[in-house]
Amino acid sequence: MKTQKLITYLSLIFLAGVFFSCDDFLDIEPQQSVSDDAIYADHAGVINALNGAWSLVGSSNLYAGTSIFHSDLVGNSGEVNWIGTFIQYRQWNWKSMDPNDGFISSKWSVSYKAIDLINNILESLEVVDEGHRARVEGEARFIRGILYFELARFYALPYTAGQNNLGVPLVLTPTAGITEDDYPARATVGTVYQQVLEDLNLANQLLAALPTGPGANGGRATSSTASAFLSRVHLAMGNWEHAAQYANTVIGNFGGYDAMHDHPRSAFNNDEYTSEDVFMINQNPTSNAGQANSGIATFFASLDGLGRGDVYASAAYFDMFEPDDLRIQMTEDTGISTIADVPTMFYIGVGTDSGNEMTAKWGKHDANVQVIRLAEMILTRAEANFRNGSSIGANPLDDINAIRNRANASVWTDLSLDMIYEERLRELSFEGHKLHDIRRFQKSVVAPSGSPHVGETLHWNDWRLVLPIPQREIDVNENLVQNEGY
Repeated sequence: MKTQKLITYLSLIFLAGVFFSCDDFLDIEPQQSVSDDAIYADHAGVINALNGAWSLVGSSNLYAGTSIFHSDLVGNSGEVNWIGTFIQYRQWNWKSMDPNDGFISSKWSVSYKAIDLINNILESLEVVDEGHRARVEGEARFIRGILYFELARFYALPYTAGQNNLGVPLVLTPTAGITEDDYPARATVGTVYQQVLEDLNLANQLLAALPTGPGANGGRATSSTASAFLSRVHLAMGNWEHAAQYANTVIGNFGGYDAMHDHPRSAFNNDEYTSEDVFMINQNPTSNAGQANSGIATFFASLDGLGRGDVYASAAYFDMFEPDDLRIQMTEDTGISTIADVPTMFYIGVGTDSGNEMTAKWGKHDANVQVIRLAEMILTRAEANFRNGSSIGANPLDDINAIRNRANASVWTDLSLDMIYEERLRELSFEGHKLHDIRRFQKSVVAPSGSPHVGETLHWNDWRLVLPIPQREIDVNENLVQNEGY
């Protein structure tokens, strides 16, 4: 094997065509084919590479698809039903994942392709126009930080299970000079998280001069979005005070409780930024994650000409709510055609596999994809403050009741960790939080019907809730160690 780039997961690709709106300095004509040296030779080339990295972040392999879908299926104990035909997705639901699964491999490889673009950008900052250099570096570090966070929480045990457990390879320089002799091994979970914090903290500082709030910087990284991810990371690490502080910063920048929509349904299937959108993948009819096999609406929708109706809520899901909670109200009109006809959070499917109870969160293939909503930050501040015994920004009970008031649920007069966990399930279901919340609250998953482990209780740190390292990466890189059980 020649001493060139790592094959597969560390191979460099250049993608343009971006899922985010751009300010003028980013609106550079994409190139279809260009040599590696030419990409980073000048300002325009670096900006095109940054566009390519954003495109990968917004792909169905990451934040516009499997980051949501994978978490919900792996964390499912029967609250949702999977009836799709793809064996890979069925295996996720069954907790019997395969190292040769192409979707698991794609998530890994696309992440490292984007990281390699970022590493090259960070080594080429001197050619970026000085007035844009801080913004370019800030966006680049933001992307690398959130991708390593994404990789660590899917392909490794959670931080709280032990900082010295194996995480993922940390590659912080361009892959062009990496040879067979120094293929990277897996860094520890603790080391990966420290790198995530370093990148996101630098992004926060570098982007501080930019406007913040919904849609700022064309929907890309800002100090607010960096703070939102820092809140997520510190929450995963058990750093409660920092998690509350960063969440509080975001909530203040976005206008607090008053910025939440009057109805929870209004937060979804929007074509424009709204007051509740902290970070999202901006899509349109010609630039989106698709409505074919990998599109998020493909899995969750059952509408006229859209969706496979693969995932629907079971009776156990609705049992978590009070009867008048707006988050479980159902549209039963069989004359609906598009998601715009659905005013509630659920509807009876009218497309493929019709007749089931479908979430209305994902009903438009080219709508914006919410990654972090204001409601999540309020729930995060509540949880972190409760665990820390503090009231940074607000009393935890006030935060929880703000979410419940919006949903027309009863006001609570006391609070517990279990109550916070359950409220997160109610508010954030189908948004990619399930698996990560199970781990943080140290809950269990019960393998659902059809699984070879059916009825078996899998604890929060069970290896069957961790993705396998793709087999093709193990085959190429002898320094990689497979996760337990695979």
